[in-house]
Amino acid sequence: MPSYEYRTIEVDSDVMIAGLGGEVTPPVEQLNELGAEGWHVAAPLTDKTGETVSLLLQRERER
Repeated sequence: MPSYEYRTIEVDSDVMIAGLGGEVTPPVEQLNELGAEGWHVAAPLTDKTGETVSLLLQRERER
């Protein structure tokens, strides 16, 4: 059975509305670097208002 490790990265909540005409750039470069290390986004983490404040990342542990 696979074993996983997790980490989080903080994001500006405005990133989530950038596609609606905002000028905020998503952390694409950071996500590409982490993706090259085997990390993928497992879930957004939100605050009590529902705004995304960080992303939960997951990757399979090396044995």
